[in-house]
Amino acid sequence: MDEISKLLILDDDKILVTNIERILSSSFKNLEILKANDIKSAFSILTNNKPNVIISDILLSDGNGIDLLKFLKSKDEYKSIYFILLTVTNDKSYREKAFDLGVDDYILKPFDNEQLIAKIRSALKFTILQEKIIEENKILHQLANELEKELQDMIKLAVKFLQARIPASYDMLKRVASASVWIAESYGESTKEEMRDIEIAAFLSQAGRIFLPDSLLKVPVLTNGIPTEPIMHQVPVSGSEIVSSVRRFKNVAHYIKHIYENFDGTGIPDKLKSWQIPFPSRIIRAVLDYEEYKTFLKKRPIDAIELIKKESQRLYDHRVVILLEHYIKSNESELKIENEIALQLMELKPGMITTRDIYTDKGLKLVPANTKLNVSIIQKIININTTDPILGNVYIKN
Repeated sequence: MDEISKLLILDDDKILVTNIERILSSSFKNLEILKANDIKSAFSILTNNKPNVIISDILLSDGNGIDLLKFLKSKDEYKSIYFILLTVTNDKSYREKAFDLGVDDYILKPFDNEQLIAKIRSALKFTILQEKIIEENKILHQLANELEKELQDMIKLAVKFLQARIPASYDMLKRVASASVWIAESYGESTKEEMRDIEIAAFLSQAGRIFLPDSLLKVPVLTNGIPTEPIMHQVPVSGSEIVSSVRRFKNVAHYIKHIYENFDGTGIPDKLKSWQIPFPSRIIRAVLDYEEYKTFLKKRPIDAIELIKKESQRLYDHRVVILLEHYIKSNESELKIENEIALQLMELKPGMITTRDIYTDKGLKLVPANTKLNVSIIQKIININTTDPILGNVYIKN
């Protein structure tokens, strides 16, 4: 048990503390034993000499062992301490309550010496294993950070290659990635890992364009939902094949392959329809088209989003379009509304005035912009939200 060095005995019975110390000292030669007879002394030891295991009585002269336990479990630096409760009661319901509070084990008083030694041996084995797991997790975390950095460098390199072929690609794709992640996060059904893949897919969404002739580099892949040129059919397929060469990017490649599927099933390459299209693909498609309208066709943000809205349900998922408009109105300087704040439903109060339309998941415009809320409207919003959730936040004049 050399790896574990510190154990604290906390009891106001000094004779009992000395007895426990004698038993453990003879059984665990390399174990440093700390002693305290009250809570105040125990806190002093915790501050200067953190133990791995604590054996504590319940009732102490200046406090309660359970209160000490609750304190330990509330602090990250003390959560790993193995806590053994000394008790005179063998009541099952009492033990269950103690375990629920975070007690790791208990020892009945009066105790048998062999039982005490066995309990401490188990505690020390557990803490050794716990320390090893913590160290391994630190190493894994460090490796994950290093891999993430390498991944970021690889993405930047890939986008730089794209930029050499496609003018203005990096800045545009950076905006596409930011908006796509925001929409996915706002919708709330994507995991952290999925949002990471969405961000990567957005950055690499134009990989398939690298094989296009120079004359088509500034031409949209689809015009009005139809391939602008026959060769455009190969853009999503080629992009997916390039990205899938990296095993880590399996999902990313899948998203890229289906970016140009139309919501009504008329897109490329597989004519997927509606919910068959991966949700990340639907997000990136709408954001990408919005950015291409601005970058290649020189459209103003307000005109670009109107073009997207007109094709909702035909080319785009209406939910994505609604959230994209929310994002644009919060980030495009010419569309920002002064003195506007975003609120959750439970924060709404009578007298507030909406600054944007409120839509549900199914596309119902529930409340138009510039509506003064009252008790009836707020209750209606809350009631409908239970069966047809509100998309995003509610935006109110501050």
